[in-house]
Amino acid sequence: MKTVVRTIIFGIIIAALIVAFYFYLSNRTSSNEEKGPDVARTELETVLSKDISKDYPGTPRAVIKWHNRILQLYYNGKLENEDITKLCDQDMLLWDPALLQLNPREIYLNSLIGSIADYRAHGRKLQSSDVASTDEVKYAMKDGKQLAYVLASYFITEGSGYTRVYQNYCLRQDSSGRWKILAFQLCDSLGNPIDSGTSIDILEGTMQ
Repeated sequence: MKTVVRTIIFGIIIAALIVAFYFYLSNRTSSNEEKGPDVARTELETVLSKDISKDYPGTPRAVIKWHNRILQLYYNGKLENEDITKLCDQDMLLWDPALLQLNPREIYLNSLIGSIADYRAHGRKLQSSDVASTDEVKYAMKDGKQLAYVLASYFITEGSGYTRVYQNYCLRQDSSGRWKILAFQLCDSLGNPIDSGTSIDILEGTMQ
């Protein structure tokens, strides 16, 4: 009789533990789902609150890292067009005048909104990005201006698949010593140009 009672009590304890663990997992999942949009909103607010005119990124690598943060907000969230517009204006502060001339704001913004909508329609997300180390940044002089070349990589998912895209950015130093994005080029992991692939950028101004 004692054995039967012990078995029943043991069974009740196990059942209670299973129920408790289920509720723990449910609450944790719910908490994470609620936290996700808040994290994205915090990142959006952080980026938009930065006064680039007063606190401009100090190196070519830092410029591309900031540009990538904007790209990830574009292509990894559900932003309203108002937020996309604000981010676009923020990003354009990183561009060289030559790139700005090739990309009139309204035309570029409309293309950008369309590109983001296409990403969403295909279930694509820009999950993460990376920028080459400081030692890997290459410098050159052209027409009396200093140039810098920075390789960046992007991890993009689509459904259960994924791809990694590489882009080589060319930045030009202006008269104030600030590095501005002049052009970019789709490339392989070694920085060699390629003719096709999935680009996450739609800027006109590809390196020749």
